[in-house]
Amino acid sequence: MTGEERVNPFPGPRPYRARERERFLGREEATLLLANRILAHACVMLFGPSGSGKSSLMQAGVVPMLEKRHGIRTVSVDAWLTGEAPHERLVRTMYTRFALGEVPEGMGMSEALDEAIRLAERYSEQPILIYLDQLEQLLLPHRAPGAVGELLESLEVLARKPIQGLHLVLVLREDYLGRFRDRARERRVLWDQGFRLGPLTVGEAVEVACQLAGMGVPAQQWDEKESRKLMLQVRASGQAETDEAEVEAAFAQIVCRALWEERAEKGAVVGEVDAEPILHRYLDATLDGLGPLNADARMLLEEHLVASDGTRRLLMEQEARDALPRGAADKILTSLEKAAVLRAEEHRGSRYFELGHDWLARKVLELRQERLTAEQERLKREEEERRQQRERASRRRLKRIAAVSLAVALLMGGLLLWTLRARRQAVVQAVMATAQRQMAREQPDVSLGLLSEVRHPEKVRGWVELSHRSLASTRLVAELPASGRISAAAFSPDGTLVVMASDDGTAWVWRADGTGEPVVLLGHTEPLRSAAFSPDGERVVTASRDGTARVWRVDGTGEPVVLRGHAKPLTAATFSPDGKWVVTASRDGTARVWRADGTGWPGVLSGHEEELSSATFSPDGKWVVTTSLDGTARVWRADGTGEPVVLRENMMRMPESAAFSPDGKWVVTASRDGTARVWRADGKGEPVLLIGHKEPLTSAAFSPDGERVVTASRDGTARVWRADGKGEPVVVERHTKPLTSAAFSPDGQWVVTASEDGTARVWRADGNGLLAVLRGHKNPLTTASFSPGGGRVVTASKDGTVRVWHVAGTRGPVVLQEDKKPLTSAAFSPDGKWAVTVSRDGTARVWRADGTGEPVPLQEDGERVTSAAFSPDGKRVVTVSRDGTARVWRADGTGEPVVLKGHTEPLTSAASSPEGERVVTASEDGTARVWRADGMGAPVPLREDGEWVTSAAFSPDGKRVVTVSQDGTARVWRADGTGAPVVLREDEEPLTSAAFSPDGKRVVTVSQDGTVRVWRADGTGAPVVLKGHAGSVTSATFSPDGKWVVTASLDGTARVWRADGTGEPVVLREDEKPLTTAAFSPKGDRVVTVSIEGVARIWPVSVEAIRELLGESSTLCLSPDQRRTYLEESKREAWKRYEACERFFGRTPRRATSS
Repeated sequence: MTGEERVNPFPGPRPYRARERERFLGREEATLLLANRILAHACVMLFGPSGSGKSSLMQAGVVPMLEKRHGIRTVSVDAWLTGEAPHERLVRTMYTRFALGEVPEGMGMSEALDEAIRLAERYSEQPILIYLDQLEQLLLPHRAPGAVGELLESLEVLARKPIQGLHLVLVLREDYLGRFRDRARERRVLWDQGFRLGPLTVGEAVEVACQLAGMGVPAQQWDEKESRKLMLQVRASGQAETDEAEVEAAFAQIVCRALWEERAEKGAVVGEVDAEPILHRYLDATLDGLGPLNADARMLLEEHLVASDGTRRLLMEQEARDALPRGAADKILTSLEKAAVLRAEEHRGSRYFELGHDWLARKVLELRQERLTAEQERLKREEEERRQQRERASRRRLKRIAAVSLAVALLMGGLLLWTLRARRQAVVQAVMATAQRQMAREQPDVSLGLLSEVRHPEKVRGWVELSHRSLASTRLVAELPASGRISAAAFSPDGTLVVMASDDGTAWVWRADGTGEPVVLLGHTEPLRSAAFSPDGERVVTASRDGTARVWRVDGTGEPVVLRGHAKPLTAATFSPDGKWVVTASRDGTARVWRADGTGWPGVLSGHEEELSSATFSPDGKWVVTTSLDGTARVWRADGTGEPVVLRENMMRMPESAAFSPDGKWVVTASRDGTARVWRADGKGEPVLLIGHKEPLTSAAFSPDGERVVTASRDGTARVWRADGKGEPVVVERHTKPLTSAAFSPDGQWVVTASEDGTARVWRADGNGLLAVLRGHKNPLTTASFSPGGGRVVTASKDGTVRVWHVAGTRGPVVLQEDKKPLTSAAFSPDGKWAVTVSRDGTARVWRADGTGEPVPLQEDGERVTSAAFSPDGKRVVTVSRDGTARVWRADGTGEPVVLKGHTEPLTSAASSPEGERVVTASEDGTARVWRADGMGAPVPLREDGEWVTSAAFSPDGKRVVTVSQDGTARVWRADGTGAPVVLREDEEPLTSAAFSPDGKRVVTVSQDGTVRVWRADGTGAPVVLKGHAGSVTSATFSPDGKWVVTASLDGTARVWRADGTGEPVVLREDEKPLTTAAFSPKGDRVVTVSIEGVARIWPVSVEAIRELLGESSTLCLSPDQRRTYLEESKREAWKRYEACERFFGRTPRRATSS
């Protein structure tokens, strides 16, 4: 070929795109019919079998036709991210598509959708098409039905709106059609107008293939008879060998694409066309593309999806996931399904998988037989080698005997050194293996202790990643012992202390991290029923069966205030919100309100006919609610005046507890009849009954926003209800014995339950999964609650201990976020002291990297920032906007910005040159431009071939610029615009970002399919491919020394790779929320990541920083037995190191009596 770039006209298994509409053949009639159907109706449902070409028909046929002929504006959503509510995704897509700015704060999604339509109509009279593809993703089991229902409700409203020119197209696989109709049973307008698209027939596919072959570059002429033989080979299973048989479109495209490439390479048709070898090669290439997961994917196919006779087997989705390593299932199954190697079908609320074609089954069987044969051959070879070794050893034995005596002295010294070295290595390997096992057993606290004992961790493979995993796991922070069974435990308001109530009559105040010695509060003569901190954290109130309450100073100094007057044992005592009063409840049938300092006489709240089970203040301290075994709850004025409001309902039996809502207007009671009731605090109206538990309730509490109620029951379940009683409750039911308590986290997103089965569990309050199981107590739990910050949980048990757990991973990375505004990007300043973030509201902010102080906002009226970066001296920030301009600001926010204007479409990125005097911008108008940072002079244009330029960056010397675009290429230009660029191209996937290495000799690129490549900047040689993420990669940058590359991914991880591709990457994982950005700090010892939810985090990645964090994250010491077992220390050494650790944390070592 003479300079002509080869163009393969067959796209393979992916859908046709709009830019390929000229090559989208065979569907002209369907395109016209569907376009007319859309214009005639408000909503059309397009459905058909998997692989029938629904997405291609819309993207390359219908949408371009409607846009060209009718000027329709299209809003399309073709994927539904698991971490984003579908309603919100549609709304944000519309606001972005119509350039409406940020979704208004405080506006509901339905209201925001209506507002988007209204504004879009105001700005233009052109019709609007809302095209929603792959709706089956919303019907999978893990999707929350409520979120999907909200989307369907809004779509119905849109479909029924009397708006001329508003059209909806919903695209769905037909095996999910029944489920969709069930879900939208009352919304017939969404599915009444159906349009089925079937697969192409053999005859149609032959005609399309021959035409397409002639449209490639260079053009090829395919014989129709030969093409028919080919298409018959890829017809659907069970179809007759005729032109009317349906074709498996994905396999037809795969075979045709490979065949076209082969003929273009050889320049002629060679031999008989056979589809099976092509599919076999395709399978090999697909599996190789999985990188380290190749072996796991092969084992899944060989052992579970093909029978011994070569026939295909069906495998349920859960069985497939169980057969794959944890964390790898999504990546493997998604890749194999996308490549058409696996076919997925809906089945009874789940899915099953099977191989896509009988030929693939035969190939997989062949692979399995080859593997088994190879294993047998290997075993034979090993046995033969051992036999030969024995024979050679026997012959050499006599020869060596004479030399042994002479060599013994020399060998002993070397052997001793080798043994010591080998022993140290063996101990390290054993420690790593044990740490991994402890992680698998959900005991990361032991894992942390072991990892901190590893010497020279930089030389130990996997230490960094395992350390991050341990630090990011729910783990035991401290075990706080007492001298009796614990009835209650609670955090202090600042979360630094824990108070425990014991049945031996003592209360204990520990530091929450377990350091130091506890303060023991002695004085009660009977078991304690409760203990609670004052609002200022300076005092503790305890209630005892001895009939008294006592108010203590938390440091144990001075005499306690004794509140004496009840005639029978107390059941509860708690402070008022201002800390000036204490309310006590007693079995004598009264509650009393005391001054916390003990002066004066208490107010007596009498009227109940039986003993009281609880008493607590309202949030404003003006009211008290009590519960009694007489079957009533009562709301009293805290000053004792007036008559109480009696909360009584005919069926209510013995309420155990009561709690006010956060606004004080409502009261929830938990009763032994298994029902919770939500009452108006003034007693008006009927209560809301929360019915569903089968056994008595043990607790009930409002969420922080007052919208929900969580209940715990002796039936072993907790339930989260809407406080108004509407809808179905969320039921959590994995405990094996009765529950003793349930409580919300401070943000209302989580619930912690405590059970008599000895465990506490942390759940998502919306029912979407279990976060952690807190195991370790030896007896039933009495209570569990969150710390004020929500990051820790305290559990109390009858085993005589309280445990403090981390439930949100590490001690906490620095979070840069204002008013919970989601972020889209973040970057360090060159000195590492500052970070710039961009939020979805279009504002850039400059922060201190340690998170202190207030941020400096960078924004002009009406200008919406999409990304930002520092200049090399850190004194300026360059931002880009949707209005097609870039701005250069002072980092301190003073003065007016320099505006760089000239692009005709929105900008995608901007970066400063190394000397800070120039700025390069990239735009959707297909150009990059190099500007003077002061705005003077004309910019230097770097023109692409019309595709979007998605990013641009300078080389370290400022003489070159690398750009990437949606045509799948990276280009390295001279910054002055002279000469032709160096083109870096591996495949046709659009590229999203690129960056130079610090020495300028390499370039790292990220493609839309998630592949990261490291190239030589001069274009020579093959790139290094970095694979391992289970989702799309969103960014990649070099470390300051150029030895490492950090990548961010939608799989929720950032990974730090060796730039030469060797070794395993270090994985940074926080909460599995998709990441949009990751970058090194100037020293390379930290990485900043930004999640799709807008939270920026700063991570230590150097060994020194991680070791320090390991030491600070837990105050537990490895016991002498653990040290002797895992670290192979002598008894004396183990005790010595254990005692040193305990004293370091300010505790007295506990000596075993036998020692």
